[in-house]
Amino acid sequence: MNVIYLNHSGFLVETENKVLVFDYYSQGGRFDFFDPKHYTGKDIIFFVSHNHNDHFDTRILDWAGTVSYVISDETRFSSDFKGEVLYVSPHEAYQFRGMEVETLLSNDEGVAFVVEVDGKTIYHAGDLNWWHWNGESKEFNDEIAKSYQEEIQQLKGRSIDVAFIPADLRLEDKYSWATDYFMQEIGAAVVFPMHFWGRFEACTMLQEKLYGNKICSITKENQKFTF
Repeated sequence: MNVIYLNHSGFLVETENKVLVFDYYSQGGRFDFFDPKHYTGKDIIFFVSHNHNDHFDTRILDWAGTVSYVISDETRFSSDFKGEVLYVSPHEAYQFRGMEVETLLSNDEGVAFVVEVDGKTIYHAGDLNWWHWNGESKEFNDEIAKSYQEEIQQLKGRSIDVAFIPADLRLEDKYSWATDYFMQEIGAAVVFPMHFWGRFEACTMLQEKLYGNKICSITKENQKFTF
């Protein structure tokens, strides 16, 4: 399996038969690394967790007819869109193009994805995160904690090969709470931090904090990892 960090929360996962692209975000073409011609003979599926512009880049519509789409259902394409689209709701399971796609409810917008494909299980959080903001009310932060924990508990007993989890340093000393809880309760063979807004030190900080080489050390956009 190959994983390419594209930008922000955007990752490409290449398995034996599929190419999955999660939350593509090119920042106006600055990080437009994807080209379907590089993956001839494989199914290419774009996943969009929600409609915030740092997770849903309309550039992905340019490849309609070549790729397929799994889209959170609050993100609707125009009625004349001709591409193959699966719209998904939270807490549902779908069969699509030889994959099993399950969804969790994000405590921000949209969904998180759990995808079983080619014998691998992939978790992409989207904006499901432990959004504990220093300075926010206790009521807000308690509700965030509750919602995050309830969703992650739905993965109990699952064996996760690759997890993509936010590590947003704007949360200051709470940036790691989402990863901490996920790893304590569920675990994953490898974890890719994401949503760190170009602050790659989030990866090193998580490695040094507790998790060592379970945390993939992302140092640049368009970086490739092979497992």
